[in-house]
Amino acid sequence: MTTPYSGKMLLPAEIESKVMIPFLRAMVAKKLVYEKGFTQEQVARVLGVTQAAVSNYLRGVRGVSIDWEKNDELTRWTDEVVEAVLRNEPKEEVARKINDALKNIRLLRILCEFHKKLEPEIDVDSCHVCD
Repeated sequence: MTTPYSGKMLLPAEIESKVMIPFLRAMVAKKLVYEKGFTQEQVARVLGVTQAAVSNYLRGVRGVSIDWEKNDELTRWTDEVVEAVLRNEPKEEVARKINDALKNIRLLRILCEFHKKLEPEIDVDSCHVCD
């Protein structure tokens, strides 16, 4: 007998912390290093992570999602974070911009797309946990 409570269920916050935050950090790290000439150490300080984490982002070990790197909205939000860094805005403002991106990822249901990949049986069309 199957109950509504059988099987696993990932919470949106789990997907954000394990997938979306590393992905956004990876996109920002790549732009800052490859396009703006930052060192890995500088990016680590800006993002509040270790240099090793930045190295992993750049090598594609963490925060990887080829499909999403071509998403116009994700690229725009990444550019906003990068611009805030280039304007030397306080860390709190950089964090706010990343958090705003996460909110929009939920609102635009981009998170749902990835959730479906992780849990194919979930009906993302009828799910409104993030709303």
